[in-house]
Amino acid sequence: MDYVNEKNNKIGPLIVGALGLLYGISPIDLVPDVIPFAGWLDDLVITGGAILHVAEAYLKDYSNSLAALVKMVKWIFWILGGILVLILALFGMAIYNLVT
Repeated sequence: MDYVNEKNNKIGPLIVGALGLLYGISPIDLVPDVIPFAGWLDDLVITGGAILHVAEAYLKDYSNSLAALVKMVKWIFWILGGILVLILALFGMAIYNLVT
């Protein structure tokens, strides 16, 4: 059997990148876009993280240290972005409950 080297296998990251871009342009969101900043931020976090994932996969062929840096930035982007989206969504829900 011919095993594909994981370093050269880019199908998975390309699928993640395509799904991230589709999420960014899709009208269906985890946080609706009617919530001004949180709705846009979740699109940015998911799409940006997916693009960084693809960049990481392609950089592994050229520079492991640069790929490691992009991987670290990707995870910081996803974690901090996710926390910020949750905080903004909770803040928006609190304001909505105060108004109604």
